Amino acid sequence: MKKSWLTILPLAFILLLVAMFMDRLATPRMSGAIDSPLIGKPVPPELGITAKPPYIINLFASWCTPCAIEHPYLLDMHKSGIKIIGIAYKDSTANISKYLKLGGDPFAEVKYDEKGDAGITLGITGVPESFAVDASGIIRARQQGPFGDEKSVKDFLETLK
Repeated sequence: MKKSWLTILPLAFILLLVAMFMDRLATPRMSGAIDSPLIGKPVPPELGITAKPPYIINLFASWCTPCAIEHPYLLDMHKSGIKIIGIAYKDSTANISKYLKLGGDPFAEVKYDEKGDAGITLGITGVPESFAVDASGIIRARQQGPFGDEKSVKDFLETLK
């Protein structure tokens, strides 16, 4: 009897760990999963953004598959009147031009960050990543990873109000 418990217990523990990891992988990343020190602060001037707030800053790249998944949500935001400033992260002007020509251009303005300096300034963990900037020019929210559904978009846009 003792021997069967000794063999079942490690197996049960491993199955529990697998279930926990699978649950974590299936759950989309939420805005603020890793809080940004920029929340509640003005947009860094070194980004060179001259647009009048409110707006969204979206870091993206033509080589980024999650960016392509997120792109229709950005187009919908643009159609609804949301101003989006795109920052092309570690990508060329030619590739970005092709990407936006094929998929549509949701951006009011596109900045090019070929060396990744803007990404470092904003403290991104990867692309896509978005920041909501309110009417006072203060960063209010951060979305790590792509927008996954209408609810994540709605929740993010609420921070602009």
